[in-house]
Amino acid sequence: MEHFMEQIKVVVHYRDGKVLKGHTQDFFPHKDRFHLFPVDKPNSQGIEVFLKDLKAIFLVRDFAGNSEYVERKRYVED
Repeated sequence: MEHFMEQIKVVVHYRDGKVLKGHTQDFFPHKDRFHLFPVDKPNSQGIEVFLKDLKAIFLVRDFAGNSEYVERKRYVED
């Protein structure tokens, strides 16, 4: 019996400035690589992504984002 993990939506930012959006099923922070299936190439074999090549990886709810979001820079008491 095979066990399939849930697909996770991710946005990866490479050190060279490249940004890719896609899905992964094998991302683990303690591993040195994972496979990314880009949203713009849904039928591809996937891309092997090495963590050493990345600046950041974001686990996201959707790929649209919110261009009006403003991050709060300091703590605000109620």
